Amino acid sequence: MAGTLRGMLDWRHAFGDTTPLSRHAFSAGDAFTIAGVPIAEDAAVIEAGIDLNLSDTARLGLSYQGQFGSGVQESGLKADLKVRF
Repeated sequence: MAGTLRGMLDWRHAFGDTTPLSRHAFSAGDAFTIAGVPIAEDAAVIEAGIDLNLSDTARLGLSYQGQFGSGVQESGLKADLKVRF
């Protein structure tokens, strides 16, 4: 069974205001502002995965994604199965 390893290491820096804001208004009402979740000013991003060739027509992929910074930690796992016919 052949496979492919993959990985990525990244550093992200946010410039300016790190809290996204969106201003809206309905035609018959006052304007209002919605604030999103603040993003980290500096964060390390990591991704690692493997793709396994199960056969000539099937491939299984497994991967991990993570973001780590001051006051933020996000992690995710992903699995996918691709079958060609």
